[in-house]
Amino acid sequence: MKILKLVLITSALAAASAGAAPAEGTRFASKDWEVACDNTRRCEAAGFQTEESESAPVALWLGRDAGAAGALEAKLLVVTPDDKDAGPLTITVGKLALGGLKADTGLTAEQSARLMPQLLNAESAKVSDGKHQWLLSLSGLKAVLLKMDDVQGRVGTVTALVKAGTRPAVAVPPPLAPPTVRPVPLPPAQKGDEKLLAAIVKTMRAEDCEVALGESGGDQSIHRLPGGKVLLVLECDRAAYQSSYGLWVARDKPPYDLKPLEVPGMEGGGIMNASLEGGKLSSYAKGRGLFDCGAFWTWVWTAQGFQLTDVSQSNICRGMPGGVTLRDWVAREVK
Repeated sequence: MKILKLVLITSALAAASAGAAPAEGTRFASKDWEVACDNTRRCEAAGFQTEESESAPVALWLGRDAGAAGALEAKLLVVTPDDKDAGPLTITVGKLALGGLKADTGLTAEQSARLMPQLLNAESAKVSDGKHQWLLSLSGLKAVLLKMDDVQGRVGTVTALVKAGTRPAVAVPPPLAPPTVRPVPLPPAQKGDEKLLAAIVKTMRAEDCEVALGESGGDQSIHRLPGGKVLLVLECDRAAYQSSYGLWVARDKPPYDLKPLEVPGMEGGGIMNASLEGGKLSSYAKGRGLFDCGAFWTWVWTAQGFQLTDVSQSNICRGMPGGVTLRDWVAREVK
């Protein structure tokens, strides 16, 4: 789990590197629940079955924008034992049985309003589609929602989920504006780029990128940059279930003048499972081989090089494919 422990640090560094507002994201976990509030004060939370539960994976995702008008969003996610789509879901908690729900689809405002008070005063909730049943833990939910209310300045207001009061909704602080980035299109590929890639790689030292210079060569790609330069994306280290990549910038003619390229938030380290398409650099890191938790990053190419546009992660590993990611940091792309 070392990768995930680094993510909170890198997202804060990346925000500073991209010229973000001074606010940093907040992440908090309690028992079977976690919450993340990003640099705009948008908060997202998720809870699962307990680690000891025999239930198939189940999760309840919650989201809320900052500000007086920020409404609660909610959706259920389930994994069936036979890997088939679940039927219409019913969640039962306390005296409430709320039916007609579709997996991975947002609840209506009316459904959320009926469900939330019941969830806050229970230890677990049953979810069923008539054929399968799941047991959602509510242990930690109240603490996570209190943190969400606190970060968004809702405690003591009529908008709070946990400690509501009489203060009006207008007392809630507004959302913070995300930083902006201006993408720059990359030049198209040219004939002979693959041969150019091979020629540049041959000039590297073995210690620079072990996999790329090994017999297999690993995953390699070359991309045109403005000004007669190219970007190399090379698989350099390979572990049991994921690989670390390096980026290099070179001239497209000898002498290549090859230089490593660092991106905001990944200073001094490799980029996990990197890919570049349409000017967007993407990376994901698995928390474990099952990939039921992990982290995701996205950068875009700008006149200043790559700038970060998104960081999200899931730290609770409970068998949900891809995890239930919660956003830590965001930037807005402008033309």
